[in-house]
Amino acid sequence: MGEYRLLRLLGRGGMGQVYLAEDTLLERTVALKLIASVRPDEAARKRFHAEARAIARLSHPNVVTVHRVGEVDGRPYLVTEFIRGQTLGELARPIAPERVLTIALGLARGLAAAHRQGVLHRDIKPANAMLTEDGEVKLLDFGLAKLLEGPRMAPLEAPARAAPPVPALRELSDAEDLMGTPLYMAPEALRGEPSTRRSDLYSLGAVLYELCAGIAPRQTLDEQMPFEAWASAEPTPLPERVKDVDPRFAALVTRCLHTEPERRFASADELCAALSELKREREQPPEGEVPEGNPYRGLRPFEAEHRAFFFGRSMEVEAVLERLRAEPLVLVTGDSGVGKSSLCRAGVLPRVAEGALGPGRHYRTLSLIPGARPLAALASATESLLEKGEALPSELLRTDPRAFVRELLRTQGRQAGTLLFVDQLEELFTIGAPEEAAPFAEGVVRLSDLPGVRVLLTVRGDFFTRLASLPGLGEQVARALYLLRPLSAEAARGAIVGPAQSQGINFESEALVSTLAESAVSSAGGLPLLQ
Repeated sequence: MGEYRLLRLLGRGGMGQVYLAEDTLLERTVALKLIASVRPDEAARKRFHAEARAIARLSHPNVVTVHRVGEVDGRPYLVTEFIRGQTLGELARPIAPERVLTIALGLARGLAAAHRQGVLHRDIKPANAMLTEDGEVKLLDFGLAKLLEGPRMAPLEAPARAAPPVPALRELSDAEDLMGTPLYMAPEALRGEPSTRRSDLYSLGAVLYELCAGIAPRQTLDEQMPFEAWASAEPTPLPERVKDVDPRFAALVTRCLHTEPERRFASADELCAALSELKREREQPPEGEVPEGNPYRGLRPFEAEHRAFFFGRSMEVEAVLERLRAEPLVLVTGDSGVGKSSLCRAGVLPRVAEGALGPGRHYRTLSLIPGARPLAALASATESLLEKGEALPSELLRTDPRAFVRELLRTQGRQAGTLLFVDQLEELFTIGAPEEAAPFAEGVVRLSDLPGVRVLLTVRGDFFTRLASLPGLGEQVARALYLLRPLSAEAARGAIVGPAQSQGINFESEALVSTLAESAVSSAGGLPLLQ
């Protein structure tokens, strides 16, 4: 540990001591967590390394970044970025609901990134999330994290701050499978059942409730209640505690806090999409001119100019945008006619152009369809990024994809970003020159490795498995996959009614709309045919 110089102790926890330290080689300030025991046993080592493995899996703006794991004199240590700011537990509460909505979105994004990598946090609470000086939220302290394919290994931690007495706390400390902070643990976790992604969502909801109301949900309950009743009781509804809370936001928090896991959000990605949509509606009401003519596109995809007519996919748009914020390559797949092209062209791409991928880079979008000559199509789409006088992009792609990417890296500015959208990737196998499929796939994957580049692909579901045969791309498909499901009946209703209403037209009866929506969802590709 000679390259790190300890400056001062920042805090102590059940598993270790956290120091402010200086990285003398890279001349930067870091946080260094040293395991608490001078002679840790094997179980303690495993717990500590489980945290390291959990954080190392993650690379996301809303999750603390790990720099290094090592040992000194038999004591493991973990080096992470040093975050300047306050934990959510240190903030004065209650906090204005509008500010909590922003915090909620950051926490949900960090949790979604963890869950996508198979990491359960299992101890989400105000003390384990940091609000930076720049206003960014970061999820930290994965000391009780569980890798989904690994064993559960962690002790129960006591409550982080003064709080009303926790009923039957002795029962909790005697149960080795219970891990977390009782005030924020899901009912099923308190009963000793295995933690799940939905358990983390309950804890996140409890944190949001406390930020708005000033006290945790279970602090609204009678502390004399029997333990089982206390663990499963519904808290005082948030609107009764916070009069100015948006009912839609309160409903999202309430859904996270359902005592029955199946009634919570199915995933952190789903929660992200709901929060993003709410935040966007509050901050940036829909604008833009309504095009003339028929608002229904039939068998043709919706383009960016038709976004005012594009209804029913807001949650999916937010979900894909969230994936693009965290991952360089996203592959949208689904049945023919399910709306993959429309989702990307009318939903995702315009939002990216408006800055939806976050501050720091202005993203331009490049779009292509492989066609009969995929390399020529890719070269044509990207030639504007290369300096004039260089080798032809199509030749570089064919002969040396690495050289092609090096040229793009040299010309890509630090403030510029590029989203490459490749639609109908199945054309590599249907009409494309067979010898061009492999270099095309390699070029696309290497592009996604560039700083500031995101790649968005669509492919028909019946060609998805064939992508595994392509070099580079085959290894990416499982991680990059986003499955676009058919519209629900409610979403189909929006896709039917919304375009008509944008033109000032209403349907003659609710029964007619219901009949149309049912016909749209009853068969694959039903909505385009209905349109």
